[in-house]
Amino acid sequence: MSTEVRSVQRALLILRVMNERSTWSLQELHQRTGLAKSTLHRLLGTLEYEKYVRSDPHAYGQYQLTLAVSNLSSGVNEKLRLAELAAPLMISATRQIKWPLSLAVIDGHQMRVVFCTMPYSPYAIRPSSLGRRYDLIPSALGRAYLAYCTRAERRILVEAANTHGEPHQKITDMWALRRTVRETRRQGYAIRYAKNNSESTAFAVPVFGGGVLRGALVYSTFASQMDDRMLKRFLSLVQSTASRIGEEAAASAQLSSMPMPAQTAGMLATPQPLLQAAGAVPSFAHHHPVAA
Repeated sequence: MSTEVRSVQRALLILRVMNERSTWSLQELHQRTGLAKSTLHRLLGTLEYEKYVRSDPHAYGQYQLTLAVSNLSSGVNEKLRLAELAAPLMISATRQIKWPLSLAVIDGHQMRVVFCTMPYSPYAIRPSSLGRRYDLIPSALGRAYLAYCTRAERRILVEAANTHGEPHQKITDMWALRRTVRETRRQGYAIRYAKNNSESTAFAVPVFGGGVLRGALVYSTFASQMDDRMLKRFLSLVQSTASRIGEEAAASAQLSSMPMPAQTAGMLATPQPLLQAAGAVPSFAHHHPVAA
C-alpha cells in the first residue's frame, strides 16, 4: 500500500475518532488510534490547515473538529442514504430468488433507479439499471408510486409530466389514471406486462418508512416466466424486503434528527475564527399487489 493511501486512511481514522467527543489531546488521540504522536502531529497540522480541525487557542495541545467536517457529507442526500441502506437487503433477497430487484425514487416527473441487484442475478437481462429513468404511467415503478403517494403529490407529478415531459410522457387520461390507482391499491402492487418475449415483465411495490413514501421496489423477470404462480411465489418476499428498507430508512432518519450532545452543540455554537463559514403506511394484509 502506498504512503499516500496510508496517509488518507489515517486522516479519516482521526476524523472518525474525533467525532466521538468534542475535545482531544494528542496523547488521547495516540492512545485511541494507536498512531505515533509524530504521525498524529503531522496529520492534525494538515487537517487544521484545511480547516477541518482546530487547536484550542486557550489550551495548548487540545484539538477539536470544526463545522467544515459537515461539508464532507453535504453530497449525501436522502436518496443516496436510502440506496445504501437498501443495498444489503436487496442483495440478500436476490440471492434467495435469483431474480433482480431495483429500487427507484421520484426524480422530477420520472422514477430513477438508485440501486439494483442485476450484477448479483444470474438471470439479469442487462448488466445494470442503476441511474435508469422510467416514466410514470408505462412503468410498474411509476404506477406503484403514483398509487401510494398523496393526492397533492400526484397532482404535482401529473402537472410536471404534462409541462416538462415529452409527448409520450404526458398524462392526459385522468379516468385511466384513477383506474390505475384504484387497481394498484386494491392489489397492493403494480405490474407491467411485456409486449413481446424480448422484454421483461415487472411488478413493483411501494417502499414506506415512518409513514413516508420513500420510493418503489421492482422485481423483473423474463416475459415468458411471469404467471400467477410466480407472482404469488415472490410477491411476499419483495413486499417484506420493501418493508425492511422502509424501516431502516425511518430509523436512519430518526437517528440523524436526534439532537447532538449539549457539550458538542455548545462547542459548535461558540464563535470560532478558524471555522468555515404522511399518511399511514398501507397494510398489505388488506390489499393485493399491483404491477408497475
